[in-house]
Amino acid sequence: MENKKVTAYLSCEKFVDNIFELLKERYKAAAYKDVIVIDIDKDEQIVLFKYGVIVCWDVGYENSKYFKDFLKEYEINSFKKSIVEEFEYVSSKDYRIQQDTIYLDTESTFTNIAISYALSQTLKLEYFEKEVQKSIDDNSAIANQLAQSGKIKLHKKDVSKKIGELFLVKSSLNLHYDLLDTPDFFWEYSEYENYYERMIKYLDLKARVEVLNKKLEVIQELFDMLKGEQNHKYSSLLEWIIIVLIAFEIVMNIAEHII
Repeated sequence: MENKKVTAYLSCEKFVDNIFELLKERYKAAAYKDVIVIDIDKDEQIVLFKYGVIVCWDVGYENSKYFKDFLKEYEINSFKKSIVEEFEYVSSKDYRIQQDTIYLDTESTFTNIAISYALSQTLKLEYFEKEVQKSIDDNSAIANQLAQSGKIKLHKKDVSKKIGELFLVKSSLNLHYDLLDTPDFFWEYSEYENYYERMIKYLDLKARVEVLNKKLEVIQELFDMLKGEQNHKYSSLLEWIIIVLIAFEIVMNIAEHII
């Protein structure tokens, strides 16, 4: 039997809140929990997640391009380049994943949703991984400066700017981190959770999340280090102001006695 393709795209931070209503005006769409399923054509189906991911099941190039172009108007914080994950899938007696091919023992909307959840999470995780690594790379020189000279060669304004950048990365991840948890969808459709779990295992999501947590600890350490440096510079400035004021008072007292 001929292999089909399933392709997942992460193109933005999220879609507009009323995306379901907008889709219903043009497509045959149905909502299941926080997931929207769009039937494009016979055997062509798209699973949409409001956090910026669509998963196309056996969708032709023209239909896929037309749908993505339609969505662009409703994206929030669009990326310059989408993050993409692609697999092939085929009907089989037993469900398994080998060499980027999904062997499905049954083909249904709910099976597609279950596997799409895993694909959407791996894309979101890849996005988090890139953001965290970029933040670490951008600030690694600061740690090197501190190790070599014992101080950070940044002005107070630049230190504050770096603290703000690190805080934005941390808060963004904390805000969306629950997207990597087992979806609530499986509380109601538990019979499909095995499809999700097997896909998660193949994509090595749990191990990658642990690595991401370690990198987040590095971000926290950088944040604490810069905050400490900022406080040190501020307290040093206060010390100098006090010294200058004391010196000024001494000079004034001496001047009064001389005069």
